[in-house]
Amino acid sequence: MRPIIGITCSFDYSNNKFQLGGDYIEAVRSAGGIPLLLPHQESSIDEIINVIDGLLLSGGGDIDPCHISQEPWPQSGSIDPLRDAFELTITSRAIAEGMPVLGICRGMQVMNVAAGGDIHQDIYRSLPGAIKHSQDAPRWYPTHNIKIIKNTMLERILGLAELRVNSYHHQSINHVALGYRISAYSNDGVAEAIEGLGHEFTLGVQFHPENMFKRYPVMLNLFKCHIDASAHYLSTRSQNR
Repeated sequence: MRPIIGITCSFDYSNNKFQLGGDYIEAVRSAGGIPLLLPHQESSIDEIINVIDGLLLSGGGDIDPCHISQEPWPQSGSIDPLRDAFELTITSRAIAEGMPVLGICRGMQVMNVAAGGDIHQDIYRSLPGAIKHSQDAPRWYPTHNIKIIKNTMLERILGLAELRVNSYHHQSINHVALGYRISAYSNDGVAEAIEGLGHEFTLGVQFHPENMFKRYPVMLNLFKCHIDASAHYLSTRSQNR
């Protein structure tokens, strides 16, 4: 049985529409999972957790700095309070259940904040000399290099010490939450991946592999490993029912 992968969405308030890039759907399907889009339904999290076998936190706007006990900086972008509440809660629940979690861009930051870490509200204010992290190039095109830490889950998944990635963010991880470690950096010191220290699959990447996997097949490994872990979670849960 193929695992069901719940994918969080953004919301367009001006048009009253939930939305998600199609590349997320294609990546999950190509890796063997069944994608299920998750609109913001904080009151339904118990039911959602019982349905999905893996959680994919998609990219999007900024996290409200109130969740890291800070006031907003002038550089802060758009926020969605309902999305923040839903994603922070469902992430905590999924990890507590041992469910595999993959976070992409904003999703990686949500993972860290949900576990008690924080973020830089703006890379360029916090880290003078930072390279460009909001590229003006096609979404599939890699524009900067990252270095992958040895003996990490990310290194095992990709089989690489370095990788060029795409980049669409102005916020980044600051203090890493307890129970996580950084597994990749860009050359300016920005965290490009974090992973849990436990045995479960808990991984966040700051880049967008869903936009790259068709031209760079190694990126699909991230989704395959997430879905393999979700299939194992499904089988274990089924045996216990």
